[in-house]
Amino acid sequence: MPRMHECVFTHNGIEFTADYEACGDVLLVFLPDDSSRESPLGGRDPHAVALEHLMFYVATLEVQN
Repeated sequence: MPRMHECVFTHNGIEFTADYEACGDVLLVFLPDDSSRESPLGGRDPHAVALEHLMFYVATLEVQN
């Protein structure tokens, strides 16, 4: 059974976290707003891919404000 991991991104002094798990070659990322994202890993590091999703999530928050 896949194990949940956590990635952390700090932006402007605010810490954002996301949980993620790799299921074979697919990564599931659970973002702070309870939405989720799915990506094929294609040999990439799961933590790095999850962090990219989290950073993009934070960037979309800035655009909305």
